[in-house]
Amino acid sequence: DLSPLPEAVSNNAVATVTVNDTPYVYSFTGIDESKDWFGIHLKSFRLNTISGVWESLEDVPDDLGGKIAASADVVKGKIYIIGGYHVASNYSETSSSKVHVFDPMSNTFLEDGADIPVAIDDQVQAVWRDSLIFVVTGWSNTTNVPNVQIYNPTNDEWQVGTSVPNQNSYKAFGATGMIIGDTI
Repeated sequence: DLSPLPEAVSNNAVATVTVNDTPYVYSFTGIDESKDWFGIHLKSFRLNTISGVWESLEDVPDDLGGKIAASADVVKGKIYIIGGYHVASNYSETSSSKVHVFDPMSNTFLEDGADIPVAIDDQVQAVWRDSLIFVVTGWSNTTNVPNVQIYNPTNDEWQVGTSVPNQNSYKAFGATGMIIGDTI
């Protein structure tokens, strides 16, 4: 069992990274116990899994304010927090095109990566061979999308993959996935 976060958070982006032989669990963005638009935040935390101690980190640097339903993955020791969505006080929702980059060695956010071509939240996201991040389907502002978007952090570039069939049997909302070998 891990120590609980310093405060209740859900719909957050979570990643794990080992820094100097210590495994850490990171939490970025999310919503608090209010479960309302004003409880959506940009807070970041990390857990030292050896000491069991959580610490607060700087907020995710997003100009549009708090967001939920982003995903986080690690490539070459950096954490990439992709997508998510913002909720306004009138409850309108805007999917995010942001790629936030966090460096666990310095515990700081670096310059954002290139925006994802189709803003996305609640996506399936997985890393291939510690080099590419595949963003598969998800929600974009008003509908599920069949898009497959591939991010290369080394070149800070996006490419378009082959979309999933454009039907509800293949499009996902809030799903998860992984890559085994070369298969998603």
